[in-house]
Amino acid sequence: MSNQKAALQQLARDFAAVIPGVDQEAEHDRWDPGIGPFEEEKQLEMILDELAEGPRPGHIETEEQYPDSRKRCDLVITGDGFRMPIEAKLLRFRRDNGNIDPNMYKSVFSPFPERSSSSLLTDSRKLYESGFGLPAGLLGLYYEKDREEYDQLTADRIAEKFQQDVSFWYDIGIETVTIERFEGLRHQHFGHGAVIGWILRDE
Repeated sequence: MSNQKAALQQLARDFAAVIPGVDQEAEHDRWDPGIGPFEEEKQLEMILDELAEGPRPGHIETEEQYPDSRKRCDLVITGDGFRMPIEAKLLRFRRDNGNIDPNMYKSVFSPFPERSSSSLLTDSRKLYESGFGLPAGLLGLYYEKDREEYDQLTADRIAEKFQQDVSFWYDIGIETVTIERFEGLRHQHFGHGAVIGWILRDE
């Protein structure tokens, strides 16, 4: 196993380990209590703050500028002889009230880059073509409804589909390296989930 793969697995494991604790303290002034309803940027901030209270998985930098553009990468892990960029995305296909969020599918699986936003899929191509080099990582914060009626909305199926889509659209080498589950969250529709890690590499 490569150092980068092991580092990504450990990062996902550490994220999953602290999410239930963050959930117990997370209060939203509009939505039901818990970490699930918060937006992606705030969730990452709360998780990293919690990790900072104990041992961190290597050195983590945030909002690092891409070498070849003004865009910023969510996370960069520095380990023994490597620096690995990681883009993170919230994978939450339901709203606070339990209804399907029609915009979330696009924010994960759309292959078409837009001026104002990017999907996790287009992030994979951005990472692959960036000056950071490979391997690079992708991290999905996935929340699943209890007794979800759509069989396709499980961490394993989402991980598999995303891997297939990256290969289909961009012919990029990708591997699902970990699915780290968490449970016992307070929100009725975001009660459990997983942190999914993918690694991009040269074929």
